[in-house]
Amino acid sequence: MIHTKELRFGNKVQTKQGEIITIQQILCETIISESKIVVKKGSVNITEPPDQADFIFELNEVIKEVECEEIYPIALTSGILKKCGFRNFCREEWIFTIDNSHIDFIFVDGVLRLRCMAESLSNIRYVHQLQNFLFTIGDFELEVELAEDAA
Repeated sequence: MIHTKELRFGNKVQTKQGEIITIQQILCETIISESKIVVKKGSVNITEPPDQADFIFELNEVIKEVECEEIYPIALTSGILKKCGFRNFCREEWIFTIDNSHIDFIFVDGVLRLRCMAESLSNIRYVHQLQNFLFTIGDFELEVELAEDAA
């Protein structure tokens, strides 16, 4: 389970059933992962001549809501890092590029760390932590498409 204080809009997480969702809203005890507007149209009153009809439109918002206790982090793997745009050059060493800047990481035992003197400050284990880290250091919104079998 993830504490909602770790999450922000756009984070990727998974449900208890293994479905991968993107967070759109964080409520008190639930997460909204999908919302869409459904439009229903119907004729109300047909007047003379018959080609002039009055119509009514009904707008309904359909949401997909998940209990906070039922969301879990997605563990980082080398496959997920590749889907996120990371490049692997030498065993555990990975590089990520934002604009013209390169960030060097080391990925060992499922933990991604900065390759620098303060590497212990960046123990990243999950996709949502990586998204938050890159947003914090580079104002970069990491887009990642994950299928259920990639997690």
